[in-house]
Amino acid sequence: MPSITTWQRLEPLPRTDDLRIGLRAETADPLWFLARQRQFGELRGEDAGSPVNATLTASSGRISRLHLGAPGSGAATDALDHDDAAAPLESLVERERIIGTGADGGLVVSAGLHFVRLLRAQGVAQVIPDYLAAYALTAADLPGEDRDTARLRRRAVGRVLDARQLAADLLGHRGGNAALTSLPTTPPIASANQAKVMAAANAFLAAWATQLSEPAAGDPEAWVPNRLEHTFAVQADLPDGRVMLRSEEYRGGRLDWHSFTATDTPSLGDPTTPRPADSVTRTVLPTPVYYGGMPADRFWEMEDGTVRFGALDTGRTDQARLLLAEFALTFGNDWFVVPIDLAVGSVCRVDGFAVTDSFGVVTDVKRSTTSGTGRGFRLFELNAPAGPTRVKQLFFLAPAIAELNESPPTEEVAFFRDEMANLVWGVERTYQGGAGTPVDRYEEHQKRLATRQQIDVDFGDAQLLYRLNSEVPDHWHPFVPVNAAGVAPTSGVIQLERRPLVRVLPDGTSVAIPPKGRILTAQSPLRLEEDEVAKDGTDVVRTFQLTRWSDGRYHLWSGRHRSTGAGEGSSGLRFDTVVTNAG
Repeated sequence: MPSITTWQRLEPLPRTDDLRIGLRAETADPLWFLARQRQFGELRGEDAGSPVNATLTASSGRISRLHLGAPGSGAATDALDHDDAAAPLESLVERERIIGTGADGGLVVSAGLHFVRLLRAQGVAQVIPDYLAAYALTAADLPGEDRDTARLRRRAVGRVLDARQLAADLLGHRGGNAALTSLPTTPPIASANQAKVMAAANAFLAAWATQLSEPAAGDPEAWVPNRLEHTFAVQADLPDGRVMLRSEEYRGGRLDWHSFTATDTPSLGDPTTPRPADSVTRTVLPTPVYYGGMPADRFWEMEDGTVRFGALDTGRTDQARLLLAEFALTFGNDWFVVPIDLAVGSVCRVDGFAVTDSFGVVTDVKRSTTSGTGRGFRLFELNAPAGPTRVKQLFFLAPAIAELNESPPTEEVAFFRDEMANLVWGVERTYQGGAGTPVDRYEEHQKRLATRQQIDVDFGDAQLLYRLNSEVPDHWHPFVPVNAAGVAPTSGVIQLERRPLVRVLPDGTSVAIPPKGRILTAQSPLRLEEDEVAKDGTDVVRTFQLTRWSDGRYHLWSGRHRSTGAGEGSSGLRFDTVVTNAG
């Protein structure tokens, strides 16, 4: 059946070329809009005034002392002066020695080549062979049999300067202003070239000092081997006394205010340069809090469509989302901001807060913890479980790092429980070789299996063979339970002690296979607290970290991080087994 299809199009028909009339979006019933605003409570008045003035008084003090490790009776002697503007706190806590540990080959070669470039830039390239003859790297300076170290040894031995020895000799000729006053007698340098070589040597020492941040030999470290975490403390001065911030379970990674607890003992001593407390008074106009996607406080205001609180998929038991929606939709416009400027690394306490409203009434705002309910608002407040009242309710603006570049792990150890073998294993997945690069222990184990000499024993016509135990890989190191040190055996407190992995050689002798990294050799013997290896396991890695601090300088250090493992594992270790004689 034939049909006729038609379309009708609705479109505006302007009667004038003036666009302002259409942009006004005129309505014929403005009273309806006012009625809707009244129904939704937007025109409801409150018997209260708006804040028009706020006066805040506070006390603050910057951290001035740092103690690495658990502070004890000698904390004041062991502590160091700390200047948060000179270096990030994380680098001072996490850093460990690399130069001179046998894993610094790459850094030493790079620094030796840099000194050669500096000599060429000064126009004294003719002295390079003399320095090479006096400070040439030897094979003993680059130990290790891994692939990267062997390659570096082939290329660098006899061709690159030993920057470690060169820096040590040059540092012995520094003056009071940290500049060289003379050059070492070896190699002899002509008087005409002395000034240029000394300029190159000063530039080399400046680069050597900033190449890697590491503690001096013999300095204390924050890493606690039996706990697999860092322990340290910092100190600041407030008007009513000193405050010590302790971090006893810092696992590495990101250091911020929540890593600390506040107390007042023991004192870390007086800093060389005193940092007295500051009193801060701010009188400002409170500003309402705004954030991206915030619901509009006007009923007919167009809102940002990227955030839709009404579309939250929330269940009855999802308390976090319900609180978020209630805060955003009901109480979002009840918050005001009173800014206060603090120096990075400051401990601050609010001493008073007075608000003047639009009716001229001055209200002294008390702490939320004084409401009588015992449950106050404690956002960003330091915990002080054992501290006195004066160190509670503090805010710490930690010198946290904003951006950080981290290398792949140079060393990684996984600790986990093996219920079938009734052991805890420390599996050394990678370690740092002589060139400073990571070496895969599993690949090394596979190469050993491919090249090892089998023990040839004639068992005759025996059909069954008794095996004392099966074999585990070379990089699996057992931890066995032992009585805790310093505790009575009857107490039942145990620790996990690393025991040597013994391998039988073809000649019938046995040899213990030690770990090759630094995590499992931090102590001898290495003992872990039994509760540190949970059912989920624990992973500890060492990485290089690079950041740029507030003064624009770069800081590079090697540190350890701890994270949760991947659960239990199985080594396949079995004792007292009977197998068939395949021969």
